[in-house]
Amino acid sequence: MNANYLSHLVHPLHKTPLQYDERADQLVDPSNNDRFAIKNNVPILLTPEVETTLTETEQHALAGSHFQYKEHYQNDAETYDYFKVSENPVEREEHNRLHQHILSEIPKDTTWILDTGCGGGWLANALKHKNKQVISMDISDINPIKAIQNNPYPTHYGLVADVYELPVKEGTIDCIVASEIIEHVSDPKRFIDALFTALKPGGKIIITTPYNERIMASLCIHCNRLTPHNAHLHSFTEASITRYLPGRVTKYKTRVFNNKILVRLGIQRLLGFLPLTLWQGIDNLVNAASKKRAYRLMLVIEK
Repeated sequence: MNANYLSHLVHPLHKTPLQYDERADQLVDPSNNDRFAIKNNVPILLTPEVETTLTETEQHALAGSHFQYKEHYQNDAETYDYFKVSENPVEREEHNRLHQHILSEIPKDTTWILDTGCGGGWLANALKHKNKQVISMDISDINPIKAIQNNPYPTHYGLVADVYELPVKEGTIDCIVASEIIEHVSDPKRFIDALFTALKPGGKIIITTPYNERIMASLCIHCNRLTPHNAHLHSFTEASITRYLPGRVTKYKTRVFNNKILVRLGIQRLLGFLPLTLWQGIDNLVNAASKKRAYRLMLVIEK
């Protein structure tokens, strides 16, 4: 276990420092006598419990159900291959521009980066030659382990954890990326608060989510309850997402991008050779003319 990485980890509930037991290959909290497994060099810093308040959302109230999200996203990672590249070239280019927007916001002098909900580990792959310390974190054990296997460079680390019980020492992360995650979580405010706590003073949080999405639902054939598509629980605009900002935040910005007209007509793909700055100019003009009919919303928070 890398000592520098270990110094950033704490008990998910008590926030006390952890030690590495080499003989047992576990992380140990001596003050609470708790032990956490390590699987394929990736710490599993999860607790089995889920707070009742985190199992209840408006969507689940309508369906008369509860959200056992830890179990759900483990099953999700077992069912869907987040490392599979889309066969649709238009979709690939839209994702490519999404990733470029995120990368453009990461400060050059950033050292420690936490990729919250790492999915297929694209961020670690993009930064593998940039001399950054990248933590690929997910609530399932499948995605971080596979991300490390696909990008086994010495400054890339895996972590299985829950943002609501974030096992990261307060004020130690330079930049946090949460791409296409916040629409899935039960409590967006608590989600952002947890990320903000882990952030260093002067650090940056980069959040992306579908823009002004109309959430569709269907009757599930398994549970016979109304189920939102893609497990999306919230839809955000520039105004609505800023309501969840911590009260002490004074510096933030929002951006709407990846215009639907340009994407659907294949224009984004045809102009994929353009550098991001030039593409943003075109995208901004069409967004303004089409009343922001865009796919993505970005929120950037500075501490």
